Amino acid sequence: MQSLNNEILKTNKIVSDLIGSDFPSFECIEFNEKLTEKIQNWEKTTQKFLVSTNPFEKHRLKLVSSEWDFKAHGGCEESIKGDLSDYRLFNSEVNTQFWEDKLLELKKRSKKESENNQNLIDAIRRNEQEAWRKDYEKKLLEWQLNEIQTKRNAFLKDLEEWFNTLRQLQEVFDGLGIKPGVLWDLSLETLSQQDISFLKKWADYLKNDKGIQQLCDLMGRLQKEAKSHRKEIINSTLQYSITTPDIHSNEEIVGIELGRDLENVIPQELALLSDPDVAILFDLKYVENRLMCFSKQGYKTEVFDENIQQEVTVVEDDKIGPIIICVDTSGSMSGAPENIAKAITLMLSSRAVAQKRKCYLINFSTSIDTLDLTPPKGVSDLVAFLKKSFHGGTDVAPALHEGLRMMSDSDYKKADLLVISDFVLNGLPSSIVAMCQKQRNEENRFFALSIGSFGMHRVADNVFDQNWIYNPNSGGISEINNVLEWVSKPRS
Repeated sequence: MQSLNNEILKTNKIVSDLIGSDFPSFECIEFNEKLTEKIQNWEKTTQKFLVSTNPFEKHRLKLVSSEWDFKAHGGCEESIKGDLSDYRLFNSEVNTQFWEDKLLELKKRSKKESENNQNLIDAIRRNEQEAWRKDYEKKLLEWQLNEIQTKRNAFLKDLEEWFNTLRQLQEVFDGLGIKPGVLWDLSLETLSQQDISFLKKWADYLKNDKGIQQLCDLMGRLQKEAKSHRKEIINSTLQYSITTPDIHSNEEIVGIELGRDLENVIPQELALLSDPDVAILFDLKYVENRLMCFSKQGYKTEVFDENIQQEVTVVEDDKIGPIIICVDTSGSMSGAPENIAKAITLMLSSRAVAQKRKCYLINFSTSIDTLDLTPPKGVSDLVAFLKKSFHGGTDVAPALHEGLRMMSDSDYKKADLLVISDFVLNGLPSSIVAMCQKQRNEENRFFALSIGSFGMHRVADNVFDQNWIYNPNSGGISEINNVLEWVSKPRS
């Protein structure tokens, strides 16, 4: 059984070697914890399977029954023949001739020797049962080792698929500048290949389109410049200690001095007393205060407090409010515009999570779907949300109404709302415009990104604080100078 346990535990080393050779970049606490959990679950499941699924269970029961019968009644010719019959059913290749010959020899023995026959019959049955059990355990172990290998191969295949998925995710998010721990980490369960392909498609838009990169950088700068800096004077107490000599304390030897302090006379001076001829010299030195004595002193430590003032710059993170992103997935956005919109949403939502900002996503056409991207929500939730498309008409009013509703929530006060759409619509209701103005007075801000050539001419000028127009064909963003000017403005 020990070799069986060793075979199961060997999986841990095989996995470590696999990571070291093919996936050396996977080194983080979350990944190691998840991997350990997977290995432990595999070990428990495999051990449970080996115990509950024994293909030789019927033969084991016959063997155990035979062993108990032997302990209770000993051996006899019929019981031995029954054992051998069951043994052959278990292993058709076994040669039972040896035990059969032993039984024939016993029959030929004289009656005088019959007194020892029972002992010999017991020995024959014990021997054939030992062989039977040894053969059973060998076959069982071979089956178990084979099953362990089969299950381990399947487990390693699943792990490699998991590793490959994580590597693809790592490549995608590294390209976007999104580090593990923001939306995703290396403990993430396997996403489908379709999910990975969506992520790669959106990532390619972000990496290969300079216009989109520029827009995301501008939005990032806008968020960064929105931070408020102020000076504060901080009072603190600095505590320090000073150690000085203490002439009234004799804690340690610091040197030699002349005197007649008998307690501290050095041994060489005391040695003069051992010889009567020079003892007079000791007396003379004592009278003249010229005996060499140890000089001792101690130290004392004094603690002082000093009040100091320091000027520091404080960044008011609460000035960077939550972000609400409304993504248009109507029929007119189908194709490149929709993919660009979702790519930008992926980047901005990732940055929001990295900045520990509340992030609320609204997918809209004529109806809406929402996602509050608050931990433990992660990349799988975000991908599932971004995969959705309505492909109906365009009506931004329900999305704005939902965004305005969220701004009344305490967690989404002083929010930045961004609408990404082609704005193929017939204007906005006056009630929505009025609500936007009211929320702007509560320090909420409204931005719009128009994808395509339709522009913003059907949207009232007083709805959004700032507009961008992105043309997928040219990759340019209009009003760049206005954007740069807005970025440099501090938020009131």
